[in-house]
Amino acid sequence: MSGGGGTQTVVNKTEIPQWVQEAGQRNLASAYDVSRNLQGPYEGQRVAAMTPGQVSTIGTIANNYALAQPAYAYAQQMAAQAGGYQPERVQAGQLSTTDLSPYMNPYTQSVLQTSLDTLNQQRLTGLNQAADAAIRARAFGGSRQAIQEGLVNAAAQQQAGQLAANLMSQNFSQSQAAAQADIQRQMAAQQLNQAAGLQGAGLGISGAQALGGLAGAGQQSFLSGAASSLAAQSAIQQQQQAELDAARQAYTEQQQFPLQQLQIPLQALGFTPYGQTSTQTGPGPSSNPLMTGLGAASSLASIIGFLSDKRMKTDIEKIGKDEETGLDMYSYRYKGDPKTYPKVVGPMAQDIKKKYPDAVEEKGGKLAVKFPSMLSGQV
Repeated sequence: MSGGGGTQTVVNKTEIPQWVQEAGQRNLASAYDVSRNLQGPYEGQRVAAMTPGQVSTIGTIANNYALAQPAYAYAQQMAAQAGGYQPERVQAGQLSTTDLSPYMNPYTQSVLQTSLDTLNQQRLTGLNQAADAAIRARAFGGSRQAIQEGLVNAAAQQQAGQLAANLMSQNFSQSQAAAQADIQRQMAAQQLNQAAGLQGAGLGISGAQALGGLAGAGQQSFLSGAASSLAAQSAIQQQQQAELDAARQAYTEQQQFPLQQLQIPLQALGFTPYGQTSTQTGPGPSSNPLMTGLGAASSLASIIGFLSDKRMKTDIEKIGKDEETGLDMYSYRYKGDPKTYPKVVGPMAQDIKKKYPDAVEEKGGKLAVKFPSMLSGQV
């Protein structure tokens, strides 16, 4: 190094104990061995497949999603038929346009003729009596007899007319009453038929509604059963997934175990105090502040850079300050270590970078203390 007063040669030399060097070499060899034999990424199954029951249930749902459609279609047809029903028209019959002949008593004429014959027989008897009376009165063939016979005939004719009129009137009245009764019965029948038709249409609509409701309830029951089946099968799938996760976790623990084993000697060596010998010849600038402050132990610990980055540590607790370097000291565990592991004591790479920026570099996105070979070039 040159200056205004001439050339000066300054030699700084730090000697690390032999046993520390040998331990460091063994740790480095172990690290290489771990890196060569480290298990690769997990290649086992990560996600549990659907169970056969799930596949079957989903297929059943897919094949029967329209299970209720035929019943719905039939219910719609029933409702359409019932809704389109046209009630029967009720027409009142008229007596004036009704033929009463079928209602006339066919025996009336026979009764009338018999009655007329009886009246005629009575008339003849009356005439004979009138003739006998005229003979007894020595007036036979006279005007008195003729008058008497006229009265008998007139009375007979009058009785015959009245009898015929009464019988025909009774027959007509009975025929008219019978026809009127038929008209009323026909109208009542039409009304009953109309009411029955309307009631049938109402029953058809009610039946369609009931059928649709039953179809919907059946579909809902089917879907509820399928959902219950899927829930039960999902529990089986979740158990299988838990087993897969457990297998992957066991693989990860097995994969990390060599690294955890390697950290133990590294940490033990890095924070084991030991003496050092420093030799300086001639005046000149002071040695590298990191090497002077931290000493050989810290520079050896920096061989594994990831051990110093704060982001790789957990359960961090500040416990004091190193008197020689002025760095804060912490107790911590490395992420991934079980909570049963003892805590490690040391500084953070972030703190070292603030005080000795040239002694820290970034590797893989994490801060690491430089190798001693790299620092020696600065000395």
